[in-house]
Amino acid sequence: MNIAAKYIQTIPINRRAWFLILRLIIPALLVSSGLEFLRPILFNYALLAFYILLALVLFVYTLATKNTTGSFIRSLIIVLISSELLIEGLLVNHVGGNFSPFIVFFIITIITAGLFFHLLGSIIVATIAGLLYSLPIFFNLSMLYEGLIEPARLAGMGISSDEAFYTVFLHLCLFYFCAFISGYLAENLFIASRELSKVRLETDEILEQMHSGLMTIDASGRIIYFNQAASEILAVDHNSAKGNFIEDIFHPGLLEFSQKILTALSSGQSEIRAEINIRHPQKGILPIGLTSSILPDEAGHSRGVIAIFQDLTEVKKLETRLRASDRLAAVGRLAAGIAHEIRNPLASISGSVEVLKDDLHLTDGDDLRLLELILKESSRLNTILTDFLNFARVSRVSSGKCNFSSAILEVVSLFSTHQQSGKAIRITHDIHWPNIMVSGSEDQIKQILWNLVINASQALNDDGGEIHIATNSMPAHDGSQMVRLEVADNGPGITPEIKEKIFDPFFSTKDDGTGLGLPIVARIVDCLGGRIELDSSPEWKTIFAVYLPITGANESVPEVSRQIPSIPVAE
Repeated sequence: MNIAAKYIQTIPINRRAWFLILRLIIPALLVSSGLEFLRPILFNYALLAFYILLALVLFVYTLATKNTTGSFIRSLIIVLISSELLIEGLLVNHVGGNFSPFIVFFIITIITAGLFFHLLGSIIVATIAGLLYSLPIFFNLSMLYEGLIEPARLAGMGISSDEAFYTVFLHLCLFYFCAFISGYLAENLFIASRELSKVRLETDEILEQMHSGLMTIDASGRIIYFNQAASEILAVDHNSAKGNFIEDIFHPGLLEFSQKILTALSSGQSEIRAEINIRHPQKGILPIGLTSSILPDEAGHSRGVIAIFQDLTEVKKLETRLRASDRLAAVGRLAAGIAHEIRNPLASISGSVEVLKDDLHLTDGDDLRLLELILKESSRLNTILTDFLNFARVSRVSSGKCNFSSAILEVVSLFSTHQQSGKAIRITHDIHWPNIMVSGSEDQIKQILWNLVINASQALNDDGGEIHIATNSMPAHDGSQMVRLEVADNGPGITPEIKEKIFDPFFSTKDDGTGLGLPIVARIVDCLGGRIELDSSPEWKTIFAVYLPITGANESVPEVSRQIPSIPVAE
């Protein structure tokens, strides 16, 4: 039953009907033969009606339901085969006995039993068929059912008992031979089907677990396979995609993607690693890496296309960070080379001007203003060189760790006494895991937070605003834990044009800025094995998020309470 039911279940609906109709031909022939040759009595009519009713129920139930392996179907087929054997036995013994043409029905039933119940079922059915066929030939059973062939009738036909015995023996051998062949083939077919289902299941599972989208299209442009990753990347329903044409199922945001696939299909040319953009309904514009491969037939003609594609959003972000790191490293090397060359002459210039100013005893006039301008600009240039050196000195920390939360509180306390902005600024805190320990020196952690807080305060309007500092943990890609430091402000926000250049060295929106504050932060974070991201939300217009690896917790460090009061700054 298992292999036949599974086979029937895999047949498409339109072909399954033909399969079942062919199977109905046997009951039709058997019933028509019974009506023609069996005695016209109530028992025969009832038996034939019951048998044809079972065949119709099996046909309709198998065609209408997908549950073809249940106990109901199994019981129905057992009753059907039993009725079939009884009708065949009556026909054979009514018409010809040993020489009846209806013996072939026995063979068909035995083969059917082997298909549904394997070797054991076919042997049992062959045994029952042999008994129904041979017992009336050797024993007078006409008293049980009038009209059965009798040994006396065979003798009257000139058939000796030896001839009858050998004829029955040959037929029984044929029955068992068919039973063994059909049962053996059915069992091997079942084993092969089970192994094929296992391989198919493993293959489907592998393809479904892929992070890359996989799609197979036939020569007409119909989607044959569409995995779950493809559904997520393209925002196309996984179930409705299969069996449909890509023009019908893909939304307008996939126009360029569809054209690439159809072009490969029509030209018969594969394309390796093309980069295109699609419009995702929720995520917007997404960069996609697409590889299309042609499926050739035996003649070398295209019979379909395999498309493998990935969402390149994270890859593009990583490339951007790497390019930024390369630029920062180049600037760092430049800073280290020129800072020492400029600083010494600058010190001589500023010292000489101080001496001239004191010796000339200037109290007013253009000369005094010129000397003061030289000193002011020298001081400004010295500040830039100091930032250069700070940028160049950043290096990866190989050992050491510090309490992250303690460093945050010290920076907040220091900022509370900072009076440069003159704005009403309020700082709020939400510190999770007070004993978070991170790699790096305490000065580096403070420098990161100090630059971010100063940048946030300078971005606020003249009326002031709020700066929010929060920490929490999150898992990294390699299974380790990272701490997330968030510095957010409710200022006017950052435009997309500025956002792209915010970490570039020397880029500043302030008249007196050097453009090295945020690049230094990015350089330190990168050297500590972390990353920095810029985002926004309706509540917080600018959010700098710093991710650093956690090295563990030191229980000897006093825990910092999460109930930290807000500190008003420069009210």
